[in-house]
Amino acid sequence: MKEKAAPFILALQAAVVGIALYIAAGGYFQKTPEFYNVLYITADSFRPDHLNCYGYNKRITSPNIDSIAKDGVMFTQMINPSGWTNENLVSIFTSLESPVHKVFCRLRNVDERWVTPLKIFKSYDYVIPRFQPWQRDQNHDGVGFDKFDDSAPLEWMENPAGWIEKNKDKKFFMWFQFLQPHLPYTSTDTYQKEFIKEEMFKNAESRERLKKTVLHTYLIKKGTVEFKPEDKEVIDAAYDAEIKWMDAEFKKIIDMLDKYNLREKTIIVIGADHGEELLDHGFVGHASTSHSGHLYDEIIHTPFIISFPKKLPKSKIITQQVHGIDIMPTIMELMNFDIPQYLRGKSLMPVISGEEKKDRIAFCSTSRAGYPEPDPVNVTDFIRCVRTGDWKLIHYQYKEKADRFEMYNLKNDPKEQKNIIDENSEKAMELRKMLAQWLLDCEQVYPPAPKLNTGAWDTVKGWFGIKVKPIDLTGVPSPPAFIFPAKTGDIIEFEKIAGKVKFEWTGKAGVPYILEYQVGKGDYYMDGTMKIEGNFKDFGAFSKSYWDLFLIERNPFRLRVSIDKEPREFSDWIEVNLK
Repeated sequence: MKEKAAPFILALQAAVVGIALYIAAGGYFQKTPEFYNVLYITADSFRPDHLNCYGYNKRITSPNIDSIAKDGVMFTQMINPSGWTNENLVSIFTSLESPVHKVFCRLRNVDERWVTPLKIFKSYDYVIPRFQPWQRDQNHDGVGFDKFDDSAPLEWMENPAGWIEKNKDKKFFMWFQFLQPHLPYTSTDTYQKEFIKEEMFKNAESRERLKKTVLHTYLIKKGTVEFKPEDKEVIDAAYDAEIKWMDAEFKKIIDMLDKYNLREKTIIVIGADHGEELLDHGFVGHASTSHSGHLYDEIIHTPFIISFPKKLPKSKIITQQVHGIDIMPTIMELMNFDIPQYLRGKSLMPVISGEEKKDRIAFCSTSRAGYPEPDPVNVTDFIRCVRTGDWKLIHYQYKEKADRFEMYNLKNDPKEQKNIIDENSEKAMELRKMLAQWLLDCEQVYPPAPKLNTGAWDTVKGWFGIKVKPIDLTGVPSPPAFIFPAKTGDIIEFEKIAGKVKFEWTGKAGVPYILEYQVGKGDYYMDGTMKIEGNFKDFGAFSKSYWDLFLIERNPFRLRVSIDKEPREFSDWIEVNLK
C-alpha cells in the first residue's frame, strides 16, 4: 500500500508547494498565457553607436543585427542599470535594481526568496539553459537559470542527437552573452586584418602602447597608462572587428531558428550588459577592467532591439528614454503573463504602441571596481546617477573621499564634457532629491511576503512530515586534503584537460565545504570564498582563447578547503599555475 501511495503523495506535495509559490508570488497564474520561445542575445561592452542600424557609417559592422532591427523595434535610448556585467544582467533578468538585489560584485547572489521572472517562466516548464563558463558561480544563482550547461547555443540546440529534433514541443528561454567586444580586442583575426591598417598607427609609441593594452590584456587599470588622441583610430577599428565577428556568430544562431522553423514563434531580443569607454573621457574599458568605473553614457547607453512580427511592428524606431529593468516585463506582457507588482520595471508595450510618449527616468548604480571589488563582503564605493531625457546627475560616493556630484545638460552636451553642477543649483537640487528618494525606495523593497513563503513551507512540511536530515559527517576527513591538484607547484595545461579544471579533495558528496582562493598578483589579485556541496568543483570548459587571455593572467592560483562548520579546519594551501 505504501509503494502505491508514494507517487500520489509526491504529486500532492508538488501541488501544495506550487500553490504556496502561487500565493507567495502574489497570484501570477491568472491570465491565459501565450507561450513563445525567447532568444535573448547580449554582447559584452557593446555600444550602439558602432552599429550600422544606429547610424554608424565608418565600417560595415552589423549586417545581421541590422536585419533584425528592420524586422522589429529598435530603441535608441536604452539606459542600462549599472556599469559592469553581472550587476547589469542580474538587474535586467530580475527587473530589480542593484540597491534592491545587492549584487554589487563577485561572490554575491540574489536572495532565493525572490520569485523572479525566470522562475515564473520555469513554472510553465520552460527550459532556461545557462551557457557561459565565465558566468559560472558569478552572481547568477537565484536568478532562475537551469543547471549550468557547458555547451554553446548551437551545440545545445543540435546535440546530443539533436535537442530540437527530440524536444520541438518544449519551450525555451535561451540567453547567450558573447564575450566580444570585451577587452582585449584581439579575438577576431580575420576582421582585424580587414579593419586595422598599418598606417593607422600614428607612431611607434602609439603602436607599442596599444599592443601592450587594448590588443593584449583585459585589465587596464586606470592610472597605469596614458592613452593619446592618436590611439583612437586603431582602438575603434579593433573594437569594430570584435563587433563584426560577433555579428557573424549571431547569424549562425538565427539560421538555426530558421532551420527548425522556430523563427515565427520565437521572440528575438538583442541587447548588452553595458557599453564601453573608447577614449570618450580619456580611457578605455569599464569598471571591471579599469577598477575605476563611471556612469557616463558610453557605459550605460546600450543597444536594444526586440523582434516578434506576430505581435510587434517592423522597422519601428523608439526615441524615448527607457530602462533596462523594463525588458523582462515587456517579454512577459508579450506572452500575456501576469507581471508581479514587486518587479521594479514596467512593460515597454505602451511605449511601442505610442500610448506612452514621455521619457522614462532611469536610475543607475555601480560599484567602483565592478566584479573584482577588493572586499566583496563590504563594498563601500559606489557611483550612482539619475538620467532624464535632458539631464544627468552623477553621485560619487567613495569611502576615502568626500561625496562628489556632476551634472550635465544632455541636450547641449551629449558627450558629457562640461560639468555644470555649480551653474544650475536649482536643477541640481531637484535631481539630487530624485536620486535620494530612489535610494530610499530601494532600501524598502524586500522579497515578497517572506513570512508567507516561510509559513507556507512550514505548513507543507507539517502536513506530510517532511524533515530536514542533519548532515552526517561520520568518516569525513577534517581538514580535507587535495586530490587534484596533488601538490603545490603543479602545472595545469589546457591541452591535457581540454580546458576543464576539476579541483577535488578528500570528503564525500552531500557535505558542504568552503573553498577559499587567492589568485593573481598585483593588479590581478583577487581573493574570496565560495560554498560548495560535495568534495569537488568543476570550472569550465573554457575556450583556448579565454584560457589564454583571462585565466593565465591570474596565475598563480592558491586554494584551501574546509568543511562548512565552525570552527573552520582548513586544508593546507595548495598553489598551481595554468599553462
